Amino acid sequence: MKKLFSLTLAVLFIALSFCSCSSGAALTEENVTKTVDEAFAALKSFDTEKLDKYVDSRTLSIITGYAEKHDQFRKLGIAIFENLTYEVKDIDLEAQTVTVSVTNKDLSLIASSFAKRLLEKYSTFSLLANLDNELWLDNNLAELVQSISDAVLNPKPIEFTLTITQDKKNLVLGFDETAEDAVSGGALGAIKSAIA
Repeated sequence: MKKLFSLTLAVLFIALSFCSCSSGAALTEENVTKTVDEAFAALKSFDTEKLDKYVDSRTLSIITGYAEKHDQFRKLGIAIFENLTYEVKDIDLEAQTVTVSVTNKDLSLIASSFAKRLLEKYSTFSLLANLDNELWLDNNLAELVQSISDAVLNPKPIEFTLTITQDKKNLVLGFDETAEDAVSGGALGAIKSAIA
């Protein structure tokens, strides 16, 4: 009886191991491509839940945190990423990376000017306090969203490489500052430079 139980348990463990290897977390070209598609669809719709699931990005995590509390940040995210296009250029399963080429509007000057104007009017402490002020967010972020809608597409695609990690149920793409800046049309890098 013990042998039968042990054999059944061993077969069950093998079956579970096989299932976990063939899940969405398996590092295959097909799963990497699906993850890239999911991540970029989440950026374009600024779906904070899916961004948290498929994207590891320090800056985007901060923005998605605000977007979950304030609709103005969600609208800003949609405005930044709605014109984003991408193409998978290379998948290196051994190095656990994927190289992507993106095109977006050129938002660096718009973001830099916006950040400088705010810093001229408000102290850092005052700016942080206003991040929970709905009226302030309505007035200031609506202006930025309008400026973004008037921006022109950058004619040159930007290529960068993302790291791939395996989570329990899916793959996750690691965005460094270069990737964050590229997908945001230069907006995130410009804001960081203006604040620094």
